[in-house]
Amino acid sequence: MNALATIFEVMDKEPSLLAVWLLFLFLAVGGFLLCHYRYWLLLVTLPISLFFAWLYLSELRDPFVGPAIIREAGKGYVYQSYIAMALAIVLPSCAIIFRKKKLP
Repeated sequence: MNALATIFEVMDKEPSLLAVWLLFLFLAVGGFLLCHYRYWLLLVTLPISLFFAWLYLSELRDPFVGPAIIREAGKGYVYQSYIAMALAIVLPSCAIIFRKKKLP
């Protein structure tokens, strides 16, 4: 059984935690700057962030792949992935709130 576990590893097919953070931080900061510039750009940035989050969540929430990810990378990988995805979704919305407070 141990030999099968080495053959069917999951984390060699999943992005590293650094790659996850870089992708979603890029989406978060880029979305923040765009939405701070023009509020209606949230209609562009939010679907892009949601699409990438949906793609990645489909892997994490899969009944077969998800437990294997937790077993191989640990729960910290999953928690940090959720935090990175949340930042990419919430930060552009915060830009609109900060922008409205600055307006007279």
